[in-house]
Amino acid sequence: MLAAKWIPGNPWRVIALVAVLGLALFPVVVGCFARLTPSGFTATGTEADRAGQVIEQEFDEPSADLVFLVSGHTSMAGGEAADVGRALADSVAGQPGVARVWSYWDTASPALLSADERDALIGVELSGRGAQAVDMAQRIVPDLVGRHGDITVAAAGPVWSSAEAVRLSREDLRAAELAAAPFVLLILMLALRSVALALLPMAIGVVSVAATLTVLHALTWVMPVSVFAVNVTAALGFGLSVDYGLLITMRCREEMARGEAVGEAVATAVRLAGRAVLFSAATVVACLAALLVFPVPFLRSLAAGGIAVVAFAALTAVLIFPVLLRFALPHAARLDRRLSDRVRRMLRLPKTKGPDTRDGVPAVPGYSRAWAWVGNAATRRPVLLGASAAVLLLFCAMPLSRAQFGIADERVLPESTQVRQTGERVHREFPDASGDRLSVVLSVADPRAARVTTEVDHYARKVSTLTNVAGVDAVTGSYRGGSRITPPHPAHQRLAGEGALLVNVRMPAGTQPPASERLLDKVRAVPAFAPRMIGGTAARVADTKRELTSRVSIAALMAGSSALLVVMSFTGGLFVSCKTVALAVLSLSAGVGCLVPLFQDGRVGMGGYTVTGQLEISMLLLMVCIALGLSVDYEVFLLARIKERYASTGDSRSSIVYGMARTGRVISASSLVVVATMSALAMSRVTSLRLLGTGLALTVLLDATLVRALLVPAAMQLAGRANWWMPQWSRRIDAGSEPAVMQ
Repeated sequence: MLAAKWIPGNPWRVIALVAVLGLALFPVVVGCFARLTPSGFTATGTEADRAGQVIEQEFDEPSADLVFLVSGHTSMAGGEAADVGRALADSVAGQPGVARVWSYWDTASPALLSADERDALIGVELSGRGAQAVDMAQRIVPDLVGRHGDITVAAAGPVWSSAEAVRLSREDLRAAELAAAPFVLLILMLALRSVALALLPMAIGVVSVAATLTVLHALTWVMPVSVFAVNVTAALGFGLSVDYGLLITMRCREEMARGEAVGEAVATAVRLAGRAVLFSAATVVACLAALLVFPVPFLRSLAAGGIAVVAFAALTAVLIFPVLLRFALPHAARLDRRLSDRVRRMLRLPKTKGPDTRDGVPAVPGYSRAWAWVGNAATRRPVLLGASAAVLLLFCAMPLSRAQFGIADERVLPESTQVRQTGERVHREFPDASGDRLSVVLSVADPRAARVTTEVDHYARKVSTLTNVAGVDAVTGSYRGGSRITPPHPAHQRLAGEGALLVNVRMPAGTQPPASERLLDKVRAVPAFAPRMIGGTAARVADTKRELTSRVSIAALMAGSSALLVVMSFTGGLFVSCKTVALAVLSLSAGVGCLVPLFQDGRVGMGGYTVTGQLEISMLLLMVCIALGLSVDYEVFLLARIKERYASTGDSRSSIVYGMARTGRVISASSLVVVATMSALAMSRVTSLRLLGTGLALTVLLDATLVRALLVPAAMQLAGRANWWMPQWSRRIDAGSEPAVMQ
């Protein structure tokens, strides 16, 4: 309360304080990027995660964080080419941060030499993890890749793929900002009919995003924060800040048109539109908080960043933006006239003055005759137009019934990237070295006991007979097709730990997730002689999908019930609140349904990415939560004006038309801003970001047209006074809203 009283009376001090804080936090914002992690896409606490921790602690298993493909015109097995390859391996081993290096030249393993002997592999394990490993890779790889005489070196591996994803996401973020900013400015200029006022919402958008990056930097000290959090929070925060600033500006100009002074108009706008802003932000926060249910660091970090940016967007809109608005309004008209005169003289256009009225309707800022016409049409024929819109949305949602979901892998990178091409070449030419595997951890008291050795031999033989198993490695040797093909040798001894044994089940190179998941189920079905856990990349992916799908219902219940309670508290109507959530779910289903032919099937011809036959489930969940929040966000804007009119007139149809006419321009501009920012994100070269941007742009577009323009007024017209009905026992939920409800 003290801040709310001090801020309006000290505009210059507020502006100076924001500027000083911005300069002080600039190093923190810049330093945020160095601490972000490219990993965290798999769930924690699963069986595969626990197995991975045991493997890291108990066994001396190498982890190929980086893979160097060494190619020549002659055989890499001997001669000068082998000397160069051996020297390269020694050079990598001497780099800081390298824990272990192995290659064909020191192991003589045929799995590390191609069939024509012209390509060989160097495997590198790094001592760091996450962002630290990416930094090490960015320091090591550029000096080694390229030509070394007659030898060519290319890099692949999970850490280098992550490093490339980091680089591309940063470049795409800058490109998206540069591409979206002019469109956002143009949209705001058309909506506000003022260049000076159009800059204000963009200013608080920058402040909100900068403050959120500071929070993200702080979060990196207590939890892993995804590198994609910057892209997502920047787009979301900028879009919401513009929405909130636009809503307050339109209401302020409306009050000024009624004769209020600038200061009074700003205060009235903050009191009325500011309440809608706070409830809207609370809805988006509630929807994003549902992501915290999932035990995936990637989703949790994006939820934390999203909650922070929404909170900052709302606070800057109701605290800082009014100060800027009060300062700019007296000078905006003069600045706009100067700019207009300059442009008119440059284009040699005649000076004109628009009429103050049109067809007897006052040209009050914010009143949209087009949206009033749509509202009239939808309320005159609610059944026809409402049913038509619902059928179109259901048609868009139909492909959702055949949607398949997966986890992000190296295929999110463009096919043109060097790391992607090298990785595919390694998979193709080195099937025994690059094939994925399932790691079975068996807990035993004495791993070297004779009885245990016999049981391991029997278990490995049974597992090796399963379909899609390329081979099994155990402490007793290597197996294939139920037979032991290699007797135990020193390399097998590292599969025995202090209180556990490791059995590696190798899969053929190029095995895709559906096949690896089926094999995982088969391995789990084979009886084991001791307690076991199964790890490995394929197991982590499968367990993550199971964890996400098992908790979707809980997250949906949290998000839906939270949104329902917030809208109910804002409107004081049970039916209108249930209708809001139901229509939001319908528009979400339609938006996700459109993604199936675009990304899962690849039928529409959107090039530049790999069609995997699946939708990346983590980004999809993030998209759904953000889209649900935005959908309810627009509904709150609309319901605020409808209820305000209904409280004074008691007429349902005229209130609906009035609310649409008053908020139509805000909703149109806000949705176009989101579409512009997300369309820029949809141009990303990283498929996950492209999926998120495309999905949000489509969903918001469907919501702002079919849902907001047709379904909402049609449903509210059919419900009439029942829109505002609340059970007597639950009236306490209505937090201070006007009592214009049906008794």
